[in-house]
Amino acid sequence: MVGHVAALLALWVQTAGADLEALPSDGARDPACRWLTETEHLGEREWIVHVVRPHERLGQVAARYGVSRDELVTWNDLSSPRARLRAGKKLKVRTDRRPPPHEKIEYTTVEGDEWSTLAVRHRVLPEELQRWNPARAGRPLAPGTSLTIWHDPGVPQTVNCRRGPAPPKLEYRRDAESLGHPQSGRLRNGIPLPDSPLWTRGRRDGLWASTHTLDTMVAAFTHLRVERGYEGDVFIGSISRKRGGKFPPHRSHRTGLDIDIRLPLLPAVPLETYPTPDNVDWPALWELIDAFLDTGEVSMIFLDRRLQRHLYWAARWAGKTPEELEPIIHWPAKDRKWEAIVRHARGHKGHIHIRLLCGPEEPRCAPSRSNVLERRGWIEPTPSGKESREGARARREAWRLEGRGIYGESGGDDDEAGDDEP
Repeated sequence: MVGHVAALLALWVQTAGADLEALPSDGARDPACRWLTETEHLGEREWIVHVVRPHERLGQVAARYGVSRDELVTWNDLSSPRARLRAGKKLKVRTDRRPPPHEKIEYTTVEGDEWSTLAVRHRVLPEELQRWNPARAGRPLAPGTSLTIWHDPGVPQTVNCRRGPAPPKLEYRRDAESLGHPQSGRLRNGIPLPDSPLWTRGRRDGLWASTHTLDTMVAAFTHLRVERGYEGDVFIGSISRKRGGKFPPHRSHRTGLDIDIRLPLLPAVPLETYPTPDNVDWPALWELIDAFLDTGEVSMIFLDRRLQRHLYWAARWAGKTPEELEPIIHWPAKDRKWEAIVRHARGHKGHIHIRLLCGPEEPRCAPSRSNVLERRGWIEPTPSGKESREGARARREAWRLEGRGIYGESGGDDDEAGDDEP
């Protein structure tokens, strides 16, 4: 029997496909999408000059023009890829694109302005705002304060600018089932991850999944590709072996419910490049995670805490409030790690690890779906997944006072020891 995720996906794709032509194919829903229309594509590489803005890093310049830091070092006789750049310095860049230049904004604050609200409005990090305005850094903003803000319309914006085409329908068996716990179970009748424009596959011997996992992946990736218009590579590194079981160096990945996805890279960055904060497409990563959350099938997601702030601000730029993100991303909290969906686990710097709930039709999968939802203070998920989180905060607080729930549990979540490649 087709699961509820698959049935919803079929209905959603049919509905979305009907109005694809009514939406702009190359228009900008968001001012950040200026990169699409204002970047000049040169056809072949040419030498151009880039003027460094205050506190701009070499990695940011490289990602902006689709070149490597090593190339910039060679072309400009710099000391190393970690060299600090002086504001106003001119860099030679051999590139096939000419993005729009940086824009310097002189802004006067009004009542209610805060560092965080200005960071969201201008799609920058709060610490960047404070570095550009060192005399005001660390202090509340009073109305009438003059600030310098650097806006870069040349930063690639790959999501929420246009819709994408509906992908071809995938056919696969309905009998693949997860058995037991992620750290000790196995996979029955595993299905190899199909070839699809939705994703890029890694090693084939480690990409076997349950029917429920494939239903959820197809639903999330279709939303990312069609509704959010993302066209970049998304690399799936590991799920499980054909029959599940031990899968070194992973401690879990035994039941087909764990998915390793490499952090998506900005356009023109080669797929084999190791992800760093400067070359990761954080808005695309947030939209991917949000698409999985909306299926209502996510148990937890692992990402190194030092990277979570980039994900947090990408979510804020997308319109999420701190209150909405509190149960989702552990950062900036310093305690109660187990309450958040996106949480720290050692070895997750270059990829995220998504663990799904057991499927509704997997009675021998553990921990049981109902137990996980009860520990989290969630109700049974609805198809949209949004009502599954409604009221969760109040229930968790009540249960904390009663000594119930997830408080103090470890759950064996630290999945991988020292292995940072998916």
